[in-house]
Amino acid sequence: MNATAAFPLQVAGLTIDPVRRRIAGPGGETAVEPMVMRLFEQLLDRQGEVLSRRELFDSLWGKAQVGDDSLNRLVASLRKALECTSNGTLEIETVPRAGYRLIVDPQNAKGNLSVSRRTALAGGASLLAVLGGAALWRAGTDKRTAVARHLTDRGDILLRDSVPLEAGQALAPLQASLKIEPNDPRTLGLLALTQETRAYNGGASNPGETLRSAEEAARAALAFDPNEPHARLAMIDMKSGSLDWAQIEDQLEAVRALAPTNVHVLGSLATLLQGLGRTSRSWVYNERAAALAPASPTPQWRRALRLWTAGRTEEALTLSERLLPLWPRHAFVWNARFMILAFSGRAGAAMSMLRNPVAPARNSLPARIDQWQPTLEAFTGPTAAKVAAAREANLKAAHLNPGQAAYAAMALSQLGEIDAAFDVIDGLLLSKGPLVADRPIVPRNFVANSASWCRTHWLFMPPLAAVRADPRFSAACEELGLASYWRQRGVSPDTRIPV
Repeated sequence: MNATAAFPLQVAGLTIDPVRRRIAGPGGETAVEPMVMRLFEQLLDRQGEVLSRRELFDSLWGKAQVGDDSLNRLVASLRKALECTSNGTLEIETVPRAGYRLIVDPQNAKGNLSVSRRTALAGGASLLAVLGGAALWRAGTDKRTAVARHLTDRGDILLRDSVPLEAGQALAPLQASLKIEPNDPRTLGLLALTQETRAYNGGASNPGETLRSAEEAARAALAFDPNEPHARLAMIDMKSGSLDWAQIEDQLEAVRALAPTNVHVLGSLATLLQGLGRTSRSWVYNERAAALAPASPTPQWRRALRLWTAGRTEEALTLSERLLPLWPRHAFVWNARFMILAFSGRAGAAMSMLRNPVAPARNSLPARIDQWQPTLEAFTGPTAAKVAAAREANLKAAHLNPGQAAYAAMALSQLGEIDAAFDVIDGLLLSKGPLVADRPIVPRNFVANSASWCRTHWLFMPPLAAVRADPRFSAACEELGLASYWRQRGVSPDTRIPV
């Protein structure tokens, strides 16, 4: 079953398509912003119960500092969309000092909606009860199964579209689905992948316990279905520390052979291959993922970075400019746009992004003004004094954590400070030399804890061109195991994408 099989949803005479972000009903059809649809889905998932403003802030914006006006605007936009489409069938009620919930107005509702508005407003009345149980979702032969599938699909999409720090958003729908169908292998596999992602990427307060939970869920899924792709993917990730590059690739390819349209598997292969310097092959898998999930931000920001890596900077800029208004708080969408601007002679636009309050939470994105202001000034007018100031700022930042170290290596290479760039690379990727990056034990901090910053995908991006041209790069690739992989596979690194 693919990720959108349970869509569109049928709710009180409305047809809701979360993927296309459209709401249709007796009053007409309208498109809504991505954040408005996310708000609607949060209210739907609560099934008529009150959802507090604090919960909405946490689920919609995470740790970002956002004012009340932002949520008020989303609620107003959703109310307007429902007024235009539902003719009063479905409304958002403001519960004073509590939050919001969805209610049904039977005066305008059609069909089998016979519960009074007063009953709908009574404490504890759920939207499922008001709408006739599982008729909230598209009718199926088994109502409970239909609800469980919807919840699993929702968890799948949340995991697919989130940054690793926010993978925990998928937990609630997946756990709710398992309460209905506790032995469903796909749901268990997605739970395993969610927990594994949280454990390794700063999204868990107790990573070790979360990883144990991931293994338990994966083994349970594989007991029911030995080929369940999400569980197998989670197990590969958990074992990757004892595997070389070629073994990881072979195991991922084996999962892809069984699940050729699984977006999570295709994404893992695209990421691995880019880390191996195989941009052209990474592009192929990412394009397959983009075709399967055209409304997902994940293959889109990867596409922007691959275009940039291949030297198609103007196309990358155009794409990243289209993506940012759709997902302004998605850390990797933001990061792709920022890096392409910063390293392509558009320092002013990059600095504007840094100073814009509508940006992802800082611990999701390692961009710091004290590192980037002198760097961007040096990019704009590289005098000896400016380059020296930028060099000092980046060497200082490189000590802080892996995220800042990766940025520092790219910036130093771009500035022609090749020796310093190699010091950062040695410290970050090989844990040697004077610039070993600190890896603080900070729960729920992606920058400090994520292993992804210690991978090698950024080595093949345009700012590292001068580093790759230096003889020391070959020695570093030998130590990292990249050169052995290239020999074993009979390939060479490339920065091309198919025309």
